[in-house]
Amino acid sequence: MKLPQPSRRRFLQTTALAGAAAALAGTATARSRQGSSAPEVGELRIGIVAVQSCASIVAAHEKGFFKKHGVTTTLAKENGWAAARDKLVSGENLASHLKYGQPVGCTVGVSGSPKTAMVAPYTLARNGSVFMVARKFAGKLTFDPKSWRTALDERKAAGETLTIALPLPYGFHGRMYRHFLANGGVNADKELKFIALPPAQMVQNMRVGTMEACSLVEPWGARGVGDKVSAIAMYGHEMWKDHPVKSFAFMEGWAEANPRTVRALLRGLHEGALWCDDPKNRPELAKMLSTPTYLNVAESYILPPLEGRFDWGDGRAKTMPEAAISYSRATHPDERQAAWFMANFRRWGMVEGPQDHAAVARKVCSARFHEEAMRELGLPAEPQPEGEIRLWDGTSFDAAKAEDYAKSFAIHGLKG
Repeated sequence: MKLPQPSRRRFLQTTALAGAAAALAGTATARSRQGSSAPEVGELRIGIVAVQSCASIVAAHEKGFFKKHGVTTTLAKENGWAAARDKLVSGENLASHLKYGQPVGCTVGVSGSPKTAMVAPYTLARNGSVFMVARKFAGKLTFDPKSWRTALDERKAAGETLTIALPLPYGFHGRMYRHFLANGGVNADKELKFIALPPAQMVQNMRVGTMEACSLVEPWGARGVGDKVSAIAMYGHEMWKDHPVKSFAFMEGWAEANPRTVRALLRGLHEGALWCDDPKNRPELAKMLSTPTYLNVAESYILPPLEGRFDWGDGRAKTMPEAAISYSRATHPDERQAAWFMANFRRWGMVEGPQDHAAVARKVCSARFHEEAMRELGLPAEPQPEGEIRLWDGTSFDAAKAEDYAKSFAIHGLKG
């Protein structure tokens, strides 16, 4: 059940205190084992959500890669992204699968929520996002934002609006939807209705008419098309090639107190990611993920995104291996992309006043954990990515000019 906002805030404040206590306990543990190369914490819980981007965590757990590096893990399947966040903050889970923008948003306190400092030193997956519409809107709500303007005006004339479901209000999908719709002259925050739903509930809610559109990560796009409930207006890779989907996150205080544990988890995670990206392992991975323990969906919906097979549900289908979900490519935390989220929080009024985008990005990414873990695996260091981020519409984002970017759009929700 969704908590009312005041209750959620009180809960987060309480769990933040619990998280701080857990960090202090971790510090004591670390001090008691100084001089050891072993992880400070030998057993822990990791939160996951039932979407395909959890695959490398699942593989590292099931294939023994975490244990190989000295950590015994328990995976906890959470109901959605808010639950995954809350259990990380409380210390019930000590690491978590989160949406890429979540650690950034938690650290700065988006929309007035309590600031809870997190670090996200590993990018879990690239590609795999879908922007779905109910099947009756196939060909009507398309990859042309003007089509959404037209449909919205028609509904307004009937005294209605369009409802879009998101897995998290401030995640990648919510940011991209707002940017996309603004290209068609739609101020999404003022003209549309957004609701939040766990990813695994999206297809059924679209089936019963809860919303006209939604966005989330596979395999739920493949299932929506396969079940003839929805069509794909656009895939995430069409909007942003190799877009960041999810991150592997920790509370900042706990990570700083337990650096060897963090690095051990990243080593095991990366071996899991390499295993997932090996083509010969895809059938086994799909079978592993399909079980009720994880995604609880047919293997036939999991394999296509792994292999780069795309079906828009409107008669178009195409195989593009280069756009398949990738788990081991470009796992280095990208400060430019974290700054992009900050700039979009700023553009849409989720933070108030000018922000130090670079400082927040650097703090959240905490790249040294990743770099040290890869060095311990004997792998060449991935450099911090450079250059502008370019989207499908010609928009370019220069992280050094993030504040200017946030203030450059005619349609916005800037505050301060």
